[in-house]
Amino acid sequence: MEELKISLSAQIRYKFYGLFEAPSRDWIHMSRNLEEFQLILMVKGTLFIADENEKYAVSTGEYLIMKPGLQYGYKPSQCSFYWVHFDCPFMNVPKEQIISLPCRGNIKNLGRFHVLFTQLNDIYVTYENQCATNFFATNILLELYNQVSSGNPIPASAEDKLHRNIITYIKWSRAYRVKVKDLAEHFGYHPKYLSTVFRKKEGVSLKQYLIDQTMECAKEELCNTDRSILSIALSMGFSDGQAFSHSFKHAVGVTPTEYRNSHRFLDKNDN
Repeated sequence: MEELKISLSAQIRYKFYGLFEAPSRDWIHMSRNLEEFQLILMVKGTLFIADENEKYAVSTGEYLIMKPGLQYGYKPSQCSFYWVHFDCPFMNVPKEQIISLPCRGNIKNLGRFHVLFTQLNDIYVTYENQCATNFFATNILLELYNQVSSGNPIPASAEDKLHRNIITYIKWSRAYRVKVKDLAEHFGYHPKYLSTVFRKKEGVSLKQYLIDQTMECAKEELCNTDRSILSIALSMGFSDGQAFSHSFKHAVGVTPTEYRNSHRFLDKNDN
């Protein structure tokens, strides 16, 4: 299968784009001399289009990249499709990063292209900046490359999604000493179920993971700020500095003060 070579260093040069819908079932694509590359992403129906070498029937969920040269429709096409015209320059520099995109193939997720074309339209209308539109048009081809080159994704199970959501929630909330019951209330599951799912996916108990993340946050505060031990303790949900120090030493092996004294500004002095 013929492929298009795309330089990620040079990016593509955006020319025009649009979303076309055939006005009638008798519509036939115009005959013309295409002066640049054209990407066609089929939304609905079948487009019957040809170049100097081949006739194509491009149907819903498929794409076609046509190179400069003669282009014409060879029979009526009742269809709709996204299209982008672009040039494909190269910088000819050492180790120039290049990807190879098949000129024809299947689209795995058309919804992602609806989003990308909406973004391209917004950037073009708002800024009228050639560099910005080049970037967003290149993103469309990169999305196509990723969809074509990657294998069929394995659908995530409900437990996989829950595990990822728990990790994300803890990541953004670890400075507040989140507990298992807090997670259970947030996600609407029994604490034991959450703990069982998490241990199966992560290999450690949810309670221990929460403690570890809290202490990692505490370490960062001790090393990178001048806040007092009490201030850190209270902001992280401990009743007082003594409770924080006890928990910290139990988890880390040294007191917060000892940890601060031995680690503070380490990365500034290790040269």
